[in-house]
Amino acid sequence: MKSKKVKFIIGGILIGLSVGSYFLFFSSPKDVEPSYNVFTLNPLDPLILKGEVKPAQTEDIFYDQALGTIADIPVKQDQEVKTGDSLLNYLNGEAQTRADQQQRSVNKSSLSAQQAAQNLTRAQTRSNEAQATLNQSQVELDREVDPEKKEEHKAKVEQQKADLTSANNEVIQAQQALDLANTEVTDEAAALETEQGKVSSTVKATIDGVVVVNEAGKKSLEQPLVQVLSKTKQTKGIVTEYDLTKLKVGQEVSVTSIGSNQTAKGKINSINQLPKTNNGGDSEIPTYEFIVDGDFPWAYGSSVQVSLPQPQLVLPERSILTKDNETFVYIYKNGRAVKKDVKISEVNGTKSVESGVSKGTKIINDPDESLKDNAEVQVVEND
Repeated sequence: MKSKKVKFIIGGILIGLSVGSYFLFFSSPKDVEPSYNVFTLNPLDPLILKGEVKPAQTEDIFYDQALGTIADIPVKQDQEVKTGDSLLNYLNGEAQTRADQQQRSVNKSSLSAQQAAQNLTRAQTRSNEAQATLNQSQVELDREVDPEKKEEHKAKVEQQKADLTSANNEVIQAQQALDLANTEVTDEAAALETEQGKVSSTVKATIDGVVVVNEAGKKSLEQPLVQVLSKTKQTKGIVTEYDLTKLKVGQEVSVTSIGSNQTAKGKINSINQLPKTNNGGDSEIPTYEFIVDGDFPWAYGSSVQVSLPQPQLVLPERSILTKDNETFVYIYKNGRAVKKDVKISEVNGTKSVESGVSKGTKIINDPDESLKDNAEVQVVEND
């Protein structure tokens, strides 16, 4: 009895295996659909670059020993100044000594000019007296009728004419001496004015801004003693050679303060095409500076992040198919793979969409040659 029960159980197992094998090997595969990975086509994430808030203009005033010693600094830390305001006053002791010496030279030349003027006055007086005497003698000569006396008057007139000529020559010489003395006075006075101008001097601001005073600049000629930082600010950013071509002058960006997390709009003003000096060795990646203009309310030196939008739509290489001079992708729509012709451009080694598909389209990431247009597919989304 027991033997019959065992045989019955074994027989049931065999029948079950046979039925299972039939469904396993002979059931229709028509309900099994190919499975693919899909992703949603979206723009690239913004490019984030480091930056620092800087004044748009900076005026550096260094200690100039040639101007003398510092008399005073008439501005204070963080004081606002305008163009033309005094920043630094100098006093030059050597120039004062030279000015004193030059003053003595001016005094001496002035005395010489006074003496020359007096000599000219005396010479003119003698000339005038000689002319008057000659005029009187000429009248007497014209009145005289006695031939003998007339001859005496003639001789007298001739002598007085010679005296007048001599007096006039003295006037000419005195006038020349006075002109020379006056020229010397003018030259010495000009030299005095030059030296006096060096005794004290003032350095004035050439831009509007905020003052930074650095006392260490009195001892070090390599550090500015006074700086004027313009109230207009810029952001100076850094970009590597890999991302340099993504930046364009005039491109709009967002600038975010790391300290306050505040954001301001900006626009790229310039991009330096020469890399920064590499101080870390040849292995470092070259970096380039760029300037962003905008209304940045943060303190000078604040660290910021510059965000550059990247609106281009990039396709993975494996999602793009090419056949019979056609470039296309398969999009996933309503459970089917739909073939879409696309126009692609290569930028910095990436495939950017120019036309054919748009933002938000679901793209089959790994199509194979067996995939056909409008085929039903199963997908796994990788977003």
